[in-house]
Amino acid sequence: MKKVLSVLICMALGTAHAAATAQAPAGSGELPLAGVYGGALKDPVIAGDYVYVPSGRIVSAWNYADPAAPVLVSSTRLTPASGTLRGLTRWGDYLYASWQAGDDSAGVAVYSLRDPARPELVNEFSDYASPAYKNLWTLAAANGYLYLFDAENGIYFGDLAADALHPTFTRLLRTPVPYERSQVDGDRIYISGTTFSSEPVHVCSTLDVATPSAPVFLDTHCGHGDQIENFRSRIQAPYAATFGLKFSLYDPATPAGGGPIGSIDTLPATDGFLAGNYAYSLGFDGIDIHDISNPAAPTTVGSSPVRALGADAVTPLADGALVLTSTDRFIRLDVATDPLDPIETSVVTPPGGAAARDIALVNGKALILQENYGITKVDPVSFETLSRFDAALPEALNQRDFEQFAVDGQRAYLVAWGYGLIVADLSFDRPFELGRLEFPYASAVAASGNYAYLGTSTNGGFLQVVDVSVPEKPVLRGSLAVPTINRLQVHGNYVYAADELSGIHVFDVSDPDAPTQVQLWNDGCADLGGYTARDIALNETGTLAAVGCPTGLHLLDLSRPASPTRVGGYAAEWANARVDIRGDRAWYADANGLRAFDITTPSAPALVGETSLVGFAPRRLRATGDGRVVAFGTTTGMHVFGQIEPTEPPADRLFADGFDVAPPAGAVSTYDDLVEGTQGTSFRYNGVTYREVNEVHGYWPGPEHEPFTPGSWLDGGLGNEFLIEDSSYLFNDFPAFGSSPNMMTFGAGELVIAGGNLNIGPLASAWLDLDEVASSASMQLAYYENGPWGGISIHLDAYKDGVKVGGTQLSITSTDPNGRDNVTTNSLSVTGVEFDSLHLYSQLDGEYTAPRVMVDDLRLTAPVR
Repeated sequence: MKKVLSVLICMALGTAHAAATAQAPAGSGELPLAGVYGGALKDPVIAGDYVYVPSGRIVSAWNYADPAAPVLVSSTRLTPASGTLRGLTRWGDYLYASWQAGDDSAGVAVYSLRDPARPELVNEFSDYASPAYKNLWTLAAANGYLYLFDAENGIYFGDLAADALHPTFTRLLRTPVPYERSQVDGDRIYISGTTFSSEPVHVCSTLDVATPSAPVFLDTHCGHGDQIENFRSRIQAPYAATFGLKFSLYDPATPAGGGPIGSIDTLPATDGFLAGNYAYSLGFDGIDIHDISNPAAPTTVGSSPVRALGADAVTPLADGALVLTSTDRFIRLDVATDPLDPIETSVVTPPGGAAARDIALVNGKALILQENYGITKVDPVSFETLSRFDAALPEALNQRDFEQFAVDGQRAYLVAWGYGLIVADLSFDRPFELGRLEFPYASAVAASGNYAYLGTSTNGGFLQVVDVSVPEKPVLRGSLAVPTINRLQVHGNYVYAADELSGIHVFDVSDPDAPTQVQLWNDGCADLGGYTARDIALNETGTLAAVGCPTGLHLLDLSRPASPTRVGGYAAEWANARVDIRGDRAWYADANGLRAFDITTPSAPALVGETSLVGFAPRRLRATGDGRVVAFGTTTGMHVFGQIEPTEPPADRLFADGFDVAPPAGAVSTYDDLVEGTQGTSFRYNGVTYREVNEVHGYWPGPEHEPFTPGSWLDGGLGNEFLIEDSSYLFNDFPAFGSSPNMMTFGAGELVIAGGNLNIGPLASAWLDLDEVASSASMQLAYYENGPWGGISIHLDAYKDGVKVGGTQLSITSTDPNGRDNVTTNSLSVTGVEFDSLHLYSQLDGEYTAPRVMVDDLRLTAPVR
């Protein structure tokens, strides 16, 4: 009865406060909101099996009931908050998020957890402080009160029992410190941040909330001082720990002042956590491990190659930690099994990513440029990650700062500010590197045919022509100095550069060794400060350009490239503008929002839609060509507007070939009735079509890290055939395993030797399509343990209509240095979701790899209707 009443009360409160909700408009005209994805990460809230992750303007809910196979179950992508989320906390059946908009407004978003799997935005308010200018950072809920930390107006507290959706707030004190993080520990709230002084200082403080209506502010002993040495504070009673250029331990119960209990110099670290007698520093090249059994004399006792670069949020757990990174690796770490050897229990990639920068549609899929590692290949509708391309660059974010990319045919050209040009092949299931060129400070790129064009703005601008006719070995050709380059476009023999210091440059590149400037346009583009064009986009024919200037949108006639002429536009003031153009539409975005224009008559563009971007000008604006426009915020995430036409539902697979076949529900595929040998690159058996085996790029396990390519063994691949193997010898050793005598394996038919030998083939990737939808799948696996190399995982993911709906994995790590020669067995299973395809694959450090694997007893169960 109490549960029913609580739901009714929640519904009533949501209705009562509907008028107080202050969501940003979802768009008008041609720009309805299709969803907000990703964005800058903040510390999550963990409640039971659910992890609630604030990123950008949304909260996503992840189910970690199986730590090895977390599942994204929902997000608030269709109801984003009115600004960037800076903090998240929970009290009772509600989540509270602090948000900050680009127009200096701020407030609190309230989410109901009446369905814990689906947080629901039920209210927003911004009247906790009377001044219009606000600078709200973190927030915390403790002992029935909500505490807000505003660097402009002060620390506020309000009683949630009186009104859980909109409490009345009282100011405790005014402080200029932007407290970025908070954590609750009983009657204490620990807060930390960095002062706004000319020499920023890390500050850590405490609120004593034993009497929640009369909190007491304490200056706490937990790492005051230089923000580089004390980059991040973390309180884990009985210690406070700081991570940076030093690792230090403090007693948080004592007032500030004096030195730490113990301290040691370390490699640079951005965060960390404590677990028992050990501390773990998350740095740029793995994890450093410190023994703190004697807190007065901590010592570094080991390191781990687990990649924690870009750790934005670290949450200690009973057995380790949950680490969320800006490289889009949500890592569940286990340090309980062996404190000196942290294990990645699971790694997942969130849709949209933490720092998405651009998008392109290629081969029916979407490619999203990610700032800190490369590309994610995603489903173009759901944005579910299908594969990743992590460029092999130094473990430093400035080296991996991918600011722009250009897609030309089946290649992508990525520019990393700290390194240069990376050329990626897009023609296979997984993008892979073709070649690279070291060219520091590149931040703009365009490409067409045999040439790519790079632009720089650091230490003076350059246009650089690069010959990519042999993409494995890009060659520098001619160059030209310009003040700066923000964006490049190419059409025919002309390259157009947006230069915020001088205007639009038109370069003739017909001679790649001697590019020449033929025109500079800036008529009406500059503001009073002298800034001009920040963005340019060309239509498909190269005859019309949209230019983003501080003075608004300008449309240029390029029918004579050497003499661009303004033919129309839209006026704005002091705009940091981004633009795109396609067909009879142009789009323009700045801090005042996103606007769509009908440019059928370029001299008279007509506004046909507009929407808010909560006061933040995007870094990139991109029309995808399928009816949608994507605005990429710096911290706010990837905003998708517009609608796409729904696709036809898939044909009834049961009658696809004209015959009524038996459904696979409950069927067990033992492979025992098949003849030993190759089944080819695809085959159909017992209601399942097997396809695309080992058609991916990856690396063999082992210290040499030798690459492999898609295709047959004769062409240098792993072998792309499904094989049936007489495995009698294996069943002699494992009599309780599987069903004798046959198993399925993978590789090259040429290597199969008939009879009672044992050939275990390499598995990188294989797909299984089902004739009918199933609700559970399981399979038996036999494989070689991978000995001293460690870290290999075998995954089984479930898909419905091309979208991932669930998955699981197992680790085949062995502590035996000779384990590579040991055969062992295990199983994988997926249940609780409906699916029509399965993806079986192996990974090591986020890349495809190829352990030796065999499969038996595939069991499929139909849904109960």
